[in-house]
Amino acid sequence: MPNSLDRGTEQVISRAALVLLGQFLRQYSQQHQLTLLTQTDLPADNRDSDRPNSRNHDSGFWCLLGPELSMVVTAHPQPGKRERDRILIRLVTEAVAVKAYLEHLGLADRPLPPATTSLSALSQFMLAWLPACAEANRGANANRGANANLGADAPTSLDHQPDLRLLLNRVISKIQSNLELPEILDTTVAEVRQFLQADRLLLYQFDQSSSAPTKPMDILALEASAAPGSPQTIGYITYESRSSDRLASVLNYTELLCFQSHPTYPASQLRFRQRQPLAIDDVHHTYQHAPCMLTFLDQMQVKSKAVASILVGQQLWGLLIVHQCDDHRHWQPWEIEFLQHIAEYLAIAINQAQLYQRLQQQTQNLEICVVERTQDLRDALVAAESANRAKSEFLATMSHELRTPLTYIIGMSATLLRWSLGDLSDRQRDYLSTIQSSGEQLLRVINDILDMSKIEAGRTVLDIRPFSLASLSRQSVDAFRGEAAQNTIDIALDIKLADGQESFVADPRRVRQILANLLSNAIKFTPAKGKVTLRVRREQNDAVFQVEDTGIGIATEAQPRLFAKFQQLENVRQREHPGTGLGLALTKQLVELHGGNIKVKSEIGRGSVFTVRLPLQRPADSLPLDPIPTAEPMVGRIVLVEDNEETASLICDMLTAAAYQVIWIVDGSRVIDQVELLQPAAVIASLTLASANGGDIIAALRRASAATAPKLLALIDLNDSAQVDHAVAAGASAWVGKPIDPKQLLSTVNAVMAAQIP
Repeated sequence: MPNSLDRGTEQVISRAALVLLGQFLRQYSQQHQLTLLTQTDLPADNRDSDRPNSRNHDSGFWCLLGPELSMVVTAHPQPGKRERDRILIRLVTEAVAVKAYLEHLGLADRPLPPATTSLSALSQFMLAWLPACAEANRGANANRGANANLGADAPTSLDHQPDLRLLLNRVISKIQSNLELPEILDTTVAEVRQFLQADRLLLYQFDQSSSAPTKPMDILALEASAAPGSPQTIGYITYESRSSDRLASVLNYTELLCFQSHPTYPASQLRFRQRQPLAIDDVHHTYQHAPCMLTFLDQMQVKSKAVASILVGQQLWGLLIVHQCDDHRHWQPWEIEFLQHIAEYLAIAINQAQLYQRLQQQTQNLEICVVERTQDLRDALVAAESANRAKSEFLATMSHELRTPLTYIIGMSATLLRWSLGDLSDRQRDYLSTIQSSGEQLLRVINDILDMSKIEAGRTVLDIRPFSLASLSRQSVDAFRGEAAQNTIDIALDIKLADGQESFVADPRRVRQILANLLSNAIKFTPAKGKVTLRVRREQNDAVFQVEDTGIGIATEAQPRLFAKFQQLENVRQREHPGTGLGLALTKQLVELHGGNIKVKSEIGRGSVFTVRLPLQRPADSLPLDPIPTAEPMVGRIVLVEDNEETASLICDMLTAAAYQVIWIVDGSRVIDQVELLQPAAVIASLTLASANGGDIIAALRRASAATAPKLLALIDLNDSAQVDHAVAAGASAWVGKPIDPKQLLSTVNAVMAAQIP
């Protein structure tokens, strides 16, 4: 038998009870759908060894295997003539030991046991095992009493059978219904003493811990008188029941110092570990050569005693000790056997309580781990939210601080390129073009970063309204025709919309931004002579946009990184195409903001196809926009009424660079009709028009209804102080002086556009 099987729990039963326990194991396996292996499943070459085999009726082998429980049960006869009717049952529940034992028996091809045995499944088995053992022993005892040659003590044993059975049932019921070990031990000690009509019954528990109960003064004196170098005490009396208060209490006493000095100590230890009881009718005769022990017993008035060992697993957990104090007592065999049964049941209760305690400890440790992990996650979440707020505040501040000077750079460089006073050299024109294009590129990057930050912070709300899919798609493609022509790339538009499908509801500005990012990306990575195609169609309530190119393609392993922020698929040192890696990441966020999805299909050297699917939005689902600080420009359409080309060019360049859409009207006589058609957010009208009176234009627009009236600004001549009063009287919200100061122009327009009143 493998050494690993020696770690099991042992129990002694009668030979007659072995058959009943085999039946119990078969029934339990069927009820709980467990695999049951018996000695008939053993390989033929193992049946003739010292293992359990079918030819020895006093031996047995059972193995239960299930998802949460693995167990081996073996039965062997007790050695010796006095134990010829006793069978030693060993239970092994450790999964590792079970697996090793099956391999040792040649059953490795059978279902493997679980990695660990569930404590709940094991407790359930033990609770069923207890009454099965008790019932088997009761049946065996009844048969033995009926058929055996009755001796002198037999009438006493039979007379006590009903009471004995009742007491055993009570003990088993306590074990089944209560996992509180102290209560089980306390009540069992009291009831067993009363049943045996003994003067004192004790539970002596071995304690391996460093801490021990406080000892009375007489025991301290007894230890002080012991020889130097004596072993340290490792056990104490933890439970006691007395028939009368006249008997001295021995609770918390120890007799180990005296017990170890007794010549029979090694043999007694071996006897207890083998579950052999001890019955002493006369302590003076037995301990006549151990004066220390005899003195202790005389002090406690003990004349006779009996001892049964409590083994939990392979360890001696404690002793169940009965004292007779008034007279000498001849212990009957049935009394010693009964005491053994009680010790065995208490061993099972202790083992069950230890399992439950381990389960509770594991649960408590798990709860502590969950609490600690939850707190760590909360701390990490708070830190992440704090970092995200700091990032958003930083980006908002920096975007304003960067966008304002960039607007001046872009606007003034564009103005200088149109400068009519004096010719520009080719070098000067190249410098100005480089300044303007670089400023516009940097402004786009800043706008993308700001958009990304607002979306992540949940501050971006879609402006849901109906628009034409065909018109928006044409405008998106037309915006890139010049860039495509410069790179000799063919750009095409393929629209397949049935009648009634052209109108769609979404955020048109964000949809245009999505298409612009995809088209720009396609043109960037498509070589000369290539082709880029935008396909548009409707599928029920979804709008589907496909941007296909014949570019360099994307490797399969690189595609998961396509939509990550600040990711470039090209090697940093070998990059040929400019970009920050924000375009596709922002595109994905804008698509998901609509509740849609974006997919890519690509092959190296054969191009890519990006497919965007946007569901139809509901205007009622849109929420009010967050208030925008005055420092941030509000994007919108502005109508400029000015007949001076130099002033108009400067204003158009400055406002266009600041992300406004500016429409320049030279003829003031048709402004009212144009404003009604264009529905701008604001109108900037000069008071010094040659074709019309600017004040009258402002006054006419002011008289329009509040729902449609745009915000009004007046362009006045700073040298004419009367124009300020004229503008205010006409109903202008603000005014801008000429000659134009770029800083004042942007500040005034931003403030008026952000104001709540026109």
